[in-house]
Amino acid sequence: MTTVPMSAINQLVLSLYRDGRDLLLHQFQDWALEQVSGVIPFDSACWGNAALEPIKVHWVHLYNCDSSVLEACSPYVPHDFFRAKLMAHPGVSVAMSDLLARGRLARTELYLKVGKAYQVEWSLGTLLVEPMSSLSEYITLWRHDPQRPFTQTERVAKELLMPHLVEAFRAVLLRHFLKERETQRKVWALVDQQGFIREAAPAFSSCLRSHWPDWHGNRLPDELAACVIEGRAFKTKALDIELSQSESLRFLEVKARSSLDRLTARESEIVTRFANGETYSAISTALTLAPATVRNHLSRCYRKLGVNSKAELAKLVANKRPVR
Repeated sequence: MTTVPMSAINQLVLSLYRDGRDLLLHQFQDWALEQVSGVIPFDSACWGNAALEPIKVHWVHLYNCDSSVLEACSPYVPHDFFRAKLMAHPGVSVAMSDLLARGRLARTELYLKVGKAYQVEWSLGTLLVEPMSSLSEYITLWRHDPQRPFTQTERVAKELLMPHLVEAFRAVLLRHFLKERETQRKVWALVDQQGFIREAAPAFSSCLRSHWPDWHGNRLPDELAACVIEGRAFKTKALDIELSQSESLRFLEVKARSSLDRLTARESEIVTRFANGETYSAISTALTLAPATVRNHLSRCYRKLGVNSKAELAKLVANKRPVR
């Protein structure tokens, strides 16, 4: 029976956190799986993220396997007993050999046809549920040799390693987007391409609820999720959310709005002219307004902006003071 020394597991965990932090996002998963192969030998692998109800795969990273396997497996996924076992026991590693050994299950068409076509004889998988999004993240290792099923000690080793693999990858994701320390103090969220929140600054949810009072859950409000799916920013007079993307993930950042954004276009023009030194008379002439109308506009703008003098108004225009 193949054994897995605890010292090898400890060394791999240390490597994930020490060496993995220097890798780029697109390098990490292949590198991490290569490290795992030194402890639990395997031939190919699948690392993915999915919603469980209803079943929908959000992204998949394949290791040493052609991407056509995804389309080949797709018709069989809803009835896959191996997937069902992973879903029923989050955090527990499941070995195909254990399920078949109990005599209650036989290889289905998925494993007889698709498995044979891609040389998948044995599977060893683990699924974890993400606390932020309630999505599942899973890693399944495959062996091609029918004479080498995964052993019980390998199953236990995979179970011990799984949380570290997921957490180390999460750290790489965050470092990829939070490149500057200043970013850590901003209002941001990391979401997938379907609009599910993977990570977020504490203030992000509060910001969303201030704009969508009835919003709750782990998926963005529909209006914002639609922008994410289309890959575009969300901008209204009340909220400005910029979007950047990397592979299947989206980084959202809530931009500080200036209190000047509360003004109408006409009010903004009057305030800017007045703050820059123009008189009531000059503004009224330039905009074809009565001087009294200009005064009324400015009085209303003072109340909107919370300022009490022309000096405060000029400073606000110059600095574009963000709303608190």
